[in-house]
Amino acid sequence: MTADGPEPGPVRDPAVLRGALARLNEARLASEGSFDRLGALLSGFEELAKVLPGADRRPGEERRPGEERRSDAAGALAELEALLAEPGAEGGAAALRGYLEPILERLIEALLDHPERRLAVYGSLLPGENNHHHVAALVGRWVEGTVEGTLHDRGWAARQGYPGFVPGSSGDRVAVKVLESSGLPDAWERLDAFEGEAYRRILAPVEMAPGTGAGSETAWRVCNIYELTDIARPVRAPDRDGDSA
Repeated sequence: MTADGPEPGPVRDPAVLRGALARLNEARLASEGSFDRLGALLSGFEELAKVLPGADRRPGEERRPGEERRSDAAGALAELEALLAEPGAEGGAAALRGYLEPILERLIEALLDHPERRLAVYGSLLPGENNHHHVAALVGRWVEGTVEGTLHDRGWAARQGYPGFVPGSSGDRVAVKVLESSGLPDAWERLDAFEGEAYRRILAPVEMAPGTGAGSETAWRVCNIYELTDIARPVRAPDRDGDSA
């Protein structure tokens, strides 16, 4: 962001992020360069701009009488794509998507204080556990935290005794350790391949230990974390014997 642009700050209430993060996680499922991906990114960015400190107004501030509401960004994009799809504009929509997508991704990263540099770990990647060697070479620091959700006895890691994470908002918490490392962006492709199709990397708010960038107050940081997918099968007792990562 520019010097006079929005400055990221600690999130005090993770509930305000749920809608935006759902859209950003949806974008990760769509193909790069697709309208579905760009639309989800744009909607997620619009939600973030409404709720995060540093937006065009303070959180909870009401619009002044007579002030026009901002137009829906995703709807405006759909209208623009329709115009570009008219005769004589072949390739224009694809070019637009290719141009806007990386810009939006960088803006979202800045608004969320660079979550691509944070991984919340709860299982076999933890220090001292079976698969820690996959992240051991990344220079950074580990911070204690908790994330809303539950652990389930599914996925290949469950066969080694490591349940998988399912996010939720029921109030249940899972203890995690957050790896903060500038080397993570270059490691995601390798880590995603290691986790496989049974786990999907999503963005989720993590309550960080006091003193983590927010003085003595509780603060939340958006982190990457691997959740169980629908194809992760339940573990059976015989599965625990003789399995390795």
